[in-house]
Amino acid sequence: MMPSRLHEPDSRSAIGLLVLSSVLWGSAFVSVKIGLAYVNAYNLAFLRLALGASILVPLLLLRKKFQFSMMRQRSVWILGFLNALGFLLQYIGMLSTTAAKTALLVDLNVLIVAVLSWWMFQESFGKGKQLGVFMGAVGALMITTNGDLSNLTSGQLFGDALVFSAGLAWALFIVMHKRMLIQKEQNTIELSAVVMVATALFLLPVSVLLGGLSSSVISVEGWELIAYTAVACTVMPYVMWIVALKAVTATVAGVVGLLEMVTAMVMSSLLIGESYSNITIIGALLILFALFAVAES
Repeated sequence: MMPSRLHEPDSRSAIGLLVLSSVLWGSAFVSVKIGLAYVNAYNLAFLRLALGASILVPLLLLRKKFQFSMMRQRSVWILGFLNALGFLLQYIGMLSTTAAKTALLVDLNVLIVAVLSWWMFQESFGKGKQLGVFMGAVGALMITTNGDLSNLTSGQLFGDALVFSAGLAWALFIVMHKRMLIQKEQNTIELSAVVMVATALFLLPVSVLLGGLSSSVISVEGWELIAYTAVACTVMPYVMWIVALKAVTATVAGVVGLLEMVTAMVMSSLLIGESYSNITIIGALLILFALFAVAES
């Protein structure tokens, strides 16, 4: 059973929650890439969020920790829209780019998060954090280009542009989520459930109109992947992330989130045969060092 009250973690515990949530979210990139062979992008995005909300909300209702009155807050709908936009852009883009590259381009939002956090929250930007962001950016660039900048113009540019745009949407989502937590004293799990409901409601008409939800036939394999992404890649990591965000800055959350990329690389290599060069591996190691630098700062 869920505890009646979640205590805010200390900074080290929060980093641990962020790492675990990032690993689970990283597995989602490969799961979605596989799932798109069984379910179209619009339906997969909606069903993932709808199933996640249908799990979290009843649990909170049983504990009397969910208030539908929160749905009247404009900030909830803004967060829901940004989250829905991020999912749609990512899923459509993944039809023409790789799982690992998607993780990379989405997680480049850390640079935008750092700037927005400094501007909105006047967050400190000490040497440890600066070093972490720098190493994360260099590692990301190495993975993107494989050591050759000309690779930036190759491949499926449309898909790459869409997944990068998803990262922009989630950068705004991260800093606005942090702002809402600062301004309002609300149960963190309840807030995650309300935003998840708002996200699913934004995705519903898109799924019906563009995904043919009412007439679609989804295979058993498709439902298995939907269930995995809903539980292991949505409800669990989202709750961990939002609890951790109470104790760390938005910049730290963004940098630790780069671990998603490393997870996606390993899983995509093992499960769907994507291969990587030595330059790519070095880039991944730089990102791990970035995580430690930010955690220690």
